[in-house]
Amino acid sequence: MANHKPAENPALERSDGKLTATTHTSAGLPDKRPASEPRRLPLLRRRPNPSIAVTLIISLGMLAYVAYLAAARESAESVLTIFQRTWIAVVILIFPYLAARLLVWYELLCQLDIAVPRRQLAVAFAAGEVTKALPAGVYLQNVVLGRLSHLGPHSLVRSTTATTAMLGLESAIAVPLAVIVGVPGQPWLRATILGIVAAWIVVLILARLFVHGYARRLGGSSAGWWQRLILIIDEFLTAGSELLSRRTVRSIVPTGIYMLIYAIILFAIIRAAGAQQITFVDALGIYAVLVLAVIMVPIPTEIGITEFTGLGTLLAYGLPESTAAIVMVSFRILTTGATLLVGGVLLAILRHEFVTTADSR
Repeated sequence: MANHKPAENPALERSDGKLTATTHTSAGLPDKRPASEPRRLPLLRRRPNPSIAVTLIISLGMLAYVAYLAAARESAESVLTIFQRTWIAVVILIFPYLAARLLVWYELLCQLDIAVPRRQLAVAFAAGEVTKALPAGVYLQNVVLGRLSHLGPHSLVRSTTATTAMLGLESAIAVPLAVIVGVPGQPWLRATILGIVAAWIVVLILARLFVHGYARRLGGSSAGWWQRLILIIDEFLTAGSELLSRRTVRSIVPTGIYMLIYAIILFAIIRAAGAQQITFVDALGIYAVLVLAVIMVPIPTEIGITEFTGLGTLLAYGLPESTAAIVMVSFRILTTGATLLVGGVLLAILRHEFVTTADSR
């Protein structure tokens, strides 16, 4: 794979007594840096972010509540039984799951003209998968990819669009599935899902029109943080519009494959817990609701939301409270544990990529 970056128009100028390379993307996003240093995104600085702490507290609180319900008198035996019956299958299935996710991300990056060495791509992907349950953890793959491949602001923003687009592809599958299968005794769910989807589409269209028009008036100017933020958002939305193509639609197939794998794992855990009344079609619908809850709820984290939503959905299917909680806690431990195992091994094997990158600086 050739090390190719999107075309930019470089120009040299003096800034603070240093020779800097300045480029402007189609959205006007500046790329100014000392000629001998790697480029970094202007707004991505190392500052404490209280919102991350608040998000983590909320998500851990929801997880703690579900874990508390799962801590019944005989829950340890039930959890052990589930683990004994499913852990081998989970570890085996996690390989094609991760491979399909990597393929989707790779295809989306290629569509946005971001091509990097495969080993660096694998390292960045593994880092994101290991941390994806944490608040905004999946975007660590973009940070790592930017550092390893020395991506400029233009490419780094576009890479985050590719990561976010994966959520869009998942929604394209989960929405019709959740609407068709539904949840027993929850007739409001279908209308709520469709309403939220419609609202998001309107918001994105309006944001695209407003931000793009404002960014064009800014031109190449990016003196203040607000102007830089507008240019970054414009670049993000511009890249998203480029992904509205037939080639992106083809990525629905591998997306469906890795979502199906997780649904199979969930169904196996449900059956191992003794819930024979839930069919595989029901499991597909339950998993679709879990996916949509993570994407649509305005809390940028997976942990906690998945367990809390799954608890309520399984209760609607008639499972006892403790059994439903045990299923969701087991689902979290097994899937996250298998991902940590495979991702950790991959990072250990390719650890020299970090050393190589550090030496190249």
